[in-house]
Amino acid sequence: MVRDIDKFKEACGRHNKWQFDYFNVLKNNIIKKAKSWKNFKNDLEKWDSLLTESEKMKFQFDRSEVSINYGRCEKLQKDVSFIPNTCQLHTQECFIHRKD
Repeated sequence: MVRDIDKFKEACGRHNKWQFDYFNVLKNNIIKKAKSWKNFKNDLEKWDSLLTESEKMKFQFDRSEVSINYGRCEKLQKDVSFIPNTCQLHTQECFIHRKD
């Protein structure tokens, strides 16, 4: 088994974008909620606290969400994807076990 680092980095980039987009959705929802408190309910204290909360939010990429790795099986001469430390039937012949 030879790992494909380029495919893994590409997958990390996709996950980073997805997580960042989700973060922005959450942040925008808090801002919309703050605007509704200000415009419809006329509660400036709640509006201010929600805006402060949205300004404090910082994006952090969670690399543990990227669980799939990529490589090339030298025995079977094919590209494979796998989850580390998980036995998968379609990739088990590609790995040399430490006990052997």
